[in-house]
Amino acid sequence: MSSQETTSKSVVAAQAATGQGPAAPMDSMLDHGAFMWERNKRRLLILLLLIAFAVVLFGVRGIIEGLVGLVASAPSMLVLLLFYAFAMIAQFGVLMWFLSRPRTYTVTPDSPQIGLSFDNYRGQPDLLEHAKSTVRILQGIHKFRAMGGEPPKGMLLAGAPGTGKSFLAGIIAAEADLPFIYVDASSMTSMWFGMDALIVMSLFGKARKLGRKYAKPGHPGACILFIDELDSIGRSRGGVMGGQQQGGMGPMGMMGMSGFALNTMLNQMDSLGQHIEDRRWQKFLRWLGVVRGPVPPKPVVFVIGATNRPDVLDIALTRPGRLDRKLNVYVPDGEGRRDIIDLYLAQKAHDPNINIDLMVQDSVGWTPVDIKTNINEALIVAHDNGRDRLNYRDWLTARDMRQLGLKQPITKMTPDDKRAIAYHEAGHAVVAHYVRTDHRILKASIIRMGDALGVVQRSDREERYTRRAHEIEADIMIALGSRAVEEEFLQTKMTGADSDMQTATYLAMSYCGQHGMGPSLLAVPSQNALGGVPEPLMRIADKMLDMLYVETRALVREKAHAVHAVANALLEKGELIGEELDEIFAMVNEAHPEMATKFERKPLELPKPFEEGSWRKSETIPLPESVPAAATEGPATPKPGATSPWGHWPIE
Repeated sequence: MSSQETTSKSVVAAQAATGQGPAAPMDSMLDHGAFMWERNKRRLLILLLLIAFAVVLFGVRGIIEGLVGLVASAPSMLVLLLFYAFAMIAQFGVLMWFLSRPRTYTVTPDSPQIGLSFDNYRGQPDLLEHAKSTVRILQGIHKFRAMGGEPPKGMLLAGAPGTGKSFLAGIIAAEADLPFIYVDASSMTSMWFGMDALIVMSLFGKARKLGRKYAKPGHPGACILFIDELDSIGRSRGGVMGGQQQGGMGPMGMMGMSGFALNTMLNQMDSLGQHIEDRRWQKFLRWLGVVRGPVPPKPVVFVIGATNRPDVLDIALTRPGRLDRKLNVYVPDGEGRRDIIDLYLAQKAHDPNINIDLMVQDSVGWTPVDIKTNINEALIVAHDNGRDRLNYRDWLTARDMRQLGLKQPITKMTPDDKRAIAYHEAGHAVVAHYVRTDHRILKASIIRMGDALGVVQRSDREERYTRRAHEIEADIMIALGSRAVEEEFLQTKMTGADSDMQTATYLAMSYCGQHGMGPSLLAVPSQNALGGVPEPLMRIADKMLDMLYVETRALVREKAHAVHAVANALLEKGELIGEELDEIFAMVNEAHPEMATKFERKPLELPKPFEEGSWRKSETIPLPESVPAAATEGPATPKPGATSPWGHWPIE
């Protein structure tokens, strides 16, 4: 006999001797019966005392007559009670329910309504893999728990509007083959004080009930609860961004705003309530002592929250143990956009020779919804023009309609104004062509669209996630191109360049003060708390604009033939797409080979902001030697030779 068997037998013998060994079935029943008697004997004693007191007070005959009378009058009493109950419910309950009912949609495995699958999701394969991992865990809850794992409680989908958060949640629900409840978070708030908490408890109770109903044998079950626009109830409870409000008594009863929905949801997702029975009939059996022991595992209520503002959510909601997984749904990259464009173009009648490469470049930064909507709008444009399929020009027209507005040509415009606008836009187009070779010019137009009399649209040829200093300098030159052409060719300045000047100023101040790309490595906000701008920053930005403007004027002088060619083409056609502009530049280079050379920029050298003798400090105004002498002096006047807005300031 092995030592292990000897030890096992000795343990069993010791347990039998002390009465701690495994109990027989009869002993277990007796033990449970004794437990129920000990638990309920006080209640039974109170019940017997009440019966004895009634017998002594009324007698057996009186009690029997009373019971008979109660039974005889029960129908009329029941009708009366139902009437009063209905009246109370109709007066308050129905009103509260009607005003507080959440907008929910429930889909169950035996009644599938979401006709989606993983094949329908395009554009972000990495995100799809995370979704598949979540589905595998939810489908194998029992196996995952047997491995010692704790299933996640939730997932947060964060991203810009239109990136496909709700669409991804629907795919997860359809693929998981689990009960799915959709609820709009804004409908979980209520004008009635405390109703939002009841709504949350009701939703989680419904989710657990569905999870048990559709659970596989031996499995606890699971249900997906998707809460759209989670920030409606999940805002931080403290600080400036605190979104939780308490209410009070109103003229029609207890009224209030949201204040309990978040707290209740936090409790439902992760608290000691996970280990306590929530079913009423099980609670009653435990109250009687019929059921004992730990509560079996509850169904998993997997919460998927979607929001555009993850930064305002309460930290208790996004901590581990609640919304365990956070998936950032970004806009698709180039390959993702190509996949999405192929998907939606296949559903529309389109020109088989349409240039998908250009469509992919045109849609940098677009969401899947943007692409889908623009393709549909392009088909509308083709239909309005009497054609049965869309082409690339329809795609561009639809994009302009959505981004800039409808085309509304000005029927009566003086030739001088039209010529000025054409040269204005030609300045942008020519400078962009020669200094931002990594960009494509999508369109140049002098037809009014929205608030713009003319426009030059350009885009990156591929995704860019960082910006270099020379690129920002080139963008400033493009913004200044309109003013440079006005002064070089029209010998005037026009008000149409005001937005261009603001763009150039913003870029220059960001370049010097925010990104630390200027002469100083200091990176400070462009505005202080009082809304002012630091003077050294303004002086550097002003110097930078002056230097880049000189280069821009030199460029438009050097490429004068291109400026005239683009302006004349705009006057003739009113609108030029990228391919037409490329043809114009190619013809100009062929006619004037000297213009085909690359424009060489000069290095940008800016002075340091705090060098001695260069900048005015806040204490640079000298105090007078004596008050009488200062009083006799005349008022200060600007220096006569000032050539810039800052030239009249005193300098050390």
